[in-house]
Amino acid sequence: MPIRIIEKSARVILLASCFAAPATSHAMSIISTFDTGAEGWSANPGQGSLAYFASNGNPGGHIRITDIGAGINNGFASGAFVGPQFLGDQSAFDGGTLALDMATFAGGGGTFASFGTVLLTGNGSTVTFDLAAVAPSGGWQSYSASLDAASWGVSQTDWLAILSDVTSIGIATDAFDGADTIGIDNFQLRTNMAALPAPATLALLGLGLAGIGFTRRKRGA
Repeated sequence: MPIRIIEKSARVILLASCFAAPATSHAMSIISTFDTGAEGWSANPGQGSLAYFASNGNPGGHIRITDIGAGINNGFASGAFVGPQFLGDQSAFDGGTLALDMATFAGGGGTFASFGTVLLTGNGSTVTFDLAAVAPSGGWQSYSASLDAASWGVSQTDWLAILSDVTSIGIATDAFDGADTIGIDNFQLRTNMAALPAPATLALLGLGLAGIGFTRRKRGA
């Protein structure tokens, strides 16, 4: 290939890459930071109570769930339930991540097996994921779960049906044989797409390659 054609082709690719560089896909997320309020979260009436705190979170504000009293294992009934922003069609998060931070503010002793279980309900079906084996100690700790069918023990078809119409997400927070209080912060659903090129990037690079072909055909003519 003559030097002039090489230089022209290089300019085409460089121009395309310059325009394409900023055009990358970024991860999408829904998150409750609780910096301005409880954001519509709730506790199961009669099984526990929810309180909002504007400080001592991870960082900023957070919510706390306190169970109904000593000597009772409330199991899945005692827990936190997400606000409305996490409900509805969440199929875009298939293959993404569910994450949150938790801390223990009161209580102690052996952890109930149900603690830290996430219950995800949609289209009349409920699936569960054991997010935490024991209650957190020593301050805030972060937990996460993959949002894919295999991790939640269902088929891909059933998983997408659940995600397409989420009606409830709950986190079991009854941790100990006695009264306890568990804090929650930074609950989120997020996609894992940050490293993928955006469609505009692919299109512009395609134009660059097409420019090379056009230059070579023109030279050959």
